Amino acid sequence: MADTGFTVRGMRGSDLAGVCDVARAALVADPVTPELFARKVFLDLNFDPRGSVVAESGGRVAAFLTGFVRRHPIEDMADDSDRSWITLFAVHPDFQRRGIGSALFDAAEGWFRQEGKLATLAGPYTPNWWIPGVDVNAYPGAVEFLKSRGYEEVMRPLAMDSDLVNYRRPRWVSEKQATLEAAGVQFRQISPELVPDLFAFLKAEFPGDWQRHLRETVTRILRNEYPARHVHVAIENGAVRGFAHFEGERFGPFGTARSERGRGMGAVLLCLTVEAMRESGLHDAFFLWTADSTAKLYAEAGFRESRRFCLMKKALG
Repeated sequence: MADTGFTVRGMRGSDLAGVCDVARAALVADPVTPELFARKVFLDLNFDPRGSVVAESGGRVAAFLTGFVRRHPIEDMADDSDRSWITLFAVHPDFQRRGIGSALFDAAEGWFRQEGKLATLAGPYTPNWWIPGVDVNAYPGAVEFLKSRGYEEVMRPLAMDSDLVNYRRPRWVSEKQATLEAAGVQFRQISPELVPDLFAFLKAEFPGDWQRHLRETVTRILRNEYPARHVHVAIENGAVRGFAHFEGERFGPFGTARSERGRGMGAVLLCLTVEAMRESGLHDAFFLWTADSTAKLYAEAGFRESRRFCLMKKALG
C-alpha cells in the first residue's frame, strides 16, 4: 500500500524542482518556472521558511504554500505591519483530499499568529505577488477551500487582455487629446529632466510600490536599454499630472492625479501607451488587476476581460 503520510516543513532550495512540478500539475492557469519562483519567493527580502512551507510524502514534494510577513517596509506605503499574506499554494492532484492543504495552512497561519499578525490575505502581497487572489474559473475548489477556513471575499478584481494587431484608437480620444493640448496639457515621453517631477507626483499620488516599478524602467531608459516610449507623462502648468507605463506585454501601472480624473487625460495616456506597445512590435497587451468600475475605460482601448479573481481575507484573532 502507498504511504499516505506526509511531513510539513520549511521550504529549501532543493525543493524547487518539486515545487515547480506541483505547480505545473495543479496551477494550470499560472506557469511557474524555477527562475520566476526564485525571484518572487527566495529573493524576496521577507522570505522566511517558517512561512513558506512544503508537504513532503515519500521523499516527494506533494504540496507547497508561500506565506510572508513584512519586515522591510515599502517606500512611502501605508503601514501594513499587522497583516500577513499567502501568495501561492497548491497540492499535487495525486495528493489532494488527504488534509495536506489544511496542514500547510495550519502551519502558515500558526506562524502568522506567533508574529502577532491580525489578518492574512490570499493574493495581493507587495512587491512579489503572482495574481490578485484566486482565479474563480481556473480554481473554484480553492475558493471553497478558503471559505471553509474562514476566509471572506473582499473584492473580485479582473484581468484584461488586448489584441494590439486589431487596435484602433477611438475618435473621441483623439478629440479629447486635441482639447487638452489646446488647454495647455502636454503629453510627452519620459526624458531626464522630467524624472524629479514624475517621482514627486508618484510620491504624492501613488505612494508605494509603483515608485519601484517606474524607477526600474526609467533607469533602463536612461541606460539606453529601453526607448523612452515605455513611459508617457501628462504635464500641465509645469507639473506632472498623470503617467502611463509598460513592461514587455504588461501594460501599467498608470494613473492620473485625483484632481484631474474625469477630464480624459487617463484615456489619452492609455492610448498613447498602447500605441507605443504596437510600435515596439508587440501583438498583445495585458494587465492583471482592475475593478469593474474602471474596466470600461480599458474596453474603449480594446481590452477585454480574460480572468476573474477573488481576493480573500481572514481575521486571525
